[in-house]
Amino acid sequence: MKAPSPVGTSRLLIVLLLALGISPTAAVGQEVGPVVRGAFFKMIAEHFEVPVEEVTILGDWELSADEVPVVLFLSRRAGVSADALVGLRRGGRPWREVASRFGLSARVFHIPLPLGTPLGVLDRAYEQFRSRPAGEWDQIRLDDLELISLVNVRVLSEAVGVPPLRVLQSRDEAGTFAAGFASLIGFAGR
Repeated sequence: MKAPSPVGTSRLLIVLLLALGISPTAAVGQEVGPVVRGAFFKMIAEHFEVPVEEVTILGDWELSADEVPVVLFLSRRAGVSADALVGLRRGGRPWREVASRFGLSARVFHIPLPLGTPLGVLDRAYEQFRSRPAGEWDQIRLDDLELISLVNVRVLSEAVGVPPLRVLQSRDEAGTFAAGFASLIGFAGR
């Protein structure tokens, strides 16, 4: 029997909760409701091939849902435990400083995006990428929102199977990448 896809599994979870009368998109401030958060974490766990419990624990450590993929991305790329990264972040370090500490520069976060398209939160970053030769990308300083956005665009695009620009649009429309994920899989507004 074929294993369900991350999107299929997440949809099933949301459909079951809808049947119970629980809204999957109930917002809590800037965060998403528990159903969308759970589905988002399940997708992240499947993408990074880690237990969903590990992702849930990361989400409980004073991180926004959108920061959890950053922890796992940095952990995988730097070969450092997620706990150590969260400790640095909770200690007040910006993500770029955490990444830099382990030898990860802006080059690692770059993803190809089409020229001439409005990129919203990534406009400044891509202006820098496009104004320098690739050999100088290590000198680019991404802010937290740019780094979080680049990681989430990559992860969601790969996991859900949509173009990166569609991921950015869903985030702009929904307010967070976690909420945008619900929109991408067809459960926004239910």
